[in-house]
Amino acid sequence: MTNNVKICTLMLLPKEIQKEAYEKAIMENPANNMREEMGASPEKNEMALMKFKKWQPGRNIRVRFLDGVPDVQEKVEKYAHQWEKYANIKFIFGNDPDAEIRISFNEKGSWSYIGTDCLSIVDKNQPTMNYGWLRSDTPEEEYSRVVLHEFGHALGCIHEHQNPTTNIPWDEDAVYSYYMGPPNNWTKEQIDQNIFKHYSRTITNFTSFDKKSIMLYAIPNSLTEGDYEVGWNKNLSEMDKQFMNEMYPGNQEGLFHAASEINERAAQPNNPLL
Repeated sequence: MTNNVKICTLMLLPKEIQKEAYEKAIMENPANNMREEMGASPEKNEMALMKFKKWQPGRNIRVRFLDGVPDVQEKVEKYAHQWEKYANIKFIFGNDPDAEIRISFNEKGSWSYIGTDCLSIVDKNQPTMNYGWLRSDTPEEEYSRVVLHEFGHALGCIHEHQNPTTNIPWDEDAVYSYYMGPPNNWTKEQIDQNIFKHYSRTITNFTSFDKKSIMLYAIPNSLTEGDYEVGWNKNLSEMDKQFMNEMYPGNQEGLFHAASEINERAAQPNNPLL
């Protein structure tokens, strides 16, 4: 991994408004209510897909650009709509001042709030998602990688390497050394939060670890012990598609799309599924 690789950071709400955000999540989707299961509202940043941050299936989620140039906006919208093939949601792009997802290109880095946390960003001129390095001349595969990833967060997904079932053989010293340097310049706390932390099985819906997931960072050999690496994933994996269809049920075409694509790939001898 070279030192100019830029990656997403999760945007977490301040602790003082997390309880309020949980109440808003329940109002949005009663299935987010986990009080009986957990004994109380979640208070830790242990949120995989967060069980209590899912939008109501069938929801029209409004999206507004706060800034940016038209050709970049069009590409972001194009890739965001790919999720609609598999999840029972619709992204409605427009100029609605009350849009749940608000996108900027002016802030540092690439990031998004998780699922219904967007509802707790009450300033209508404050972004809930940002693309700090997308430009008119950015390659299409980078648009695909970054936009699908950030909209996965907006639907409630965390980073795949923090899946409760993951057991990546990290070289911790190498990880700290790399991510503390440019262009990320993270603190130790940010590295722990974004790399090493595993989320609780209790409050996440998760599959087995998916090396092909769009929600996974690239993992180079230089940051692990032994011979372990994963390249950049630039498209939705088959597991991404099926998992999101299960988390946002009601899209009858979604599972059909995913199953058909699996069968098509399996039938191609030079393009094995695995």
